[in-house]
Amino acid sequence: MYLPSFPNVDLFSAGINALNGVLVARNPSHNRGYAVVGLLIMAFFGGIGGGVSRDVLLNDIPSPIKDPKYLLVCLAMGFLGLAIYRYADSKEERFRTRTLAYFKSFTLPWFAILGAHKSLDHGLGIWAAMVVGLIATTAGGVLIDLFSGVTPEIVRPSQHVVTTAILASAVYTGIAVAAKGLAFFPVTLIAVLVAFVFRVFAVREHWPQIVPLAGAAEGPETNTTAAA
Repeated sequence: MYLPSFPNVDLFSAGINALNGVLVARNPSHNRGYAVVGLLIMAFFGGIGGGVSRDVLLNDIPSPIKDPKYLLVCLAMGFLGLAIYRYADSKEERFRTRTLAYFKSFTLPWFAILGAHKSLDHGLGIWAAMVVGLIATTAGGVLIDLFSGVTPEIVRPSQHVVTTAILASAVYTGIAVAAKGLAFFPVTLIAVLVAFVFRVFAVREHWPQIVPLAGAAEGPETNTTAAA
């Protein structure tokens, strides 16, 4: 299937993730006293982490290296995140938990779908496409967590980031392989809609994730929080 306007979709997703990267880095759990340059670096790596990981796995030259617009978009969204925190401190938490949550719910499926689509274009199978889609969706967040010395969100009970990525990749690859003659947009819209609706309800209704043990979590972060 032909993928129209791939750079525009990828740029949009990178920008939203860059904005989210700055706001996450200013969370008490992640804040390490970053300078402005440090926060902009967080925005950049949060924005391009997924796309670069996807392209490297597929043996392509990463799009952010070929196109300087990625750097400009990520930096612009990074400055926007700093402005939101600086001039709307009282609204920043509401912005992150509401408005940005909806944007993130919309961009998560796109990253997964783009990763799955490029994998299929490279002749990989369904399972490989789903894995690449998952990595493309979560790599940016993992980089921010690791830079901040925090256990990556994807391995902790979170807001169904992994579930949404797998769902979007699975729906897209399943339909794309089963109906090879179908145009790109119908397949994509179905996958985005299914994953977006799932993610919105999961976050809004606080759907739980499977935790193998009922006992309290242990570790340095937990002990620090308890001591505080």
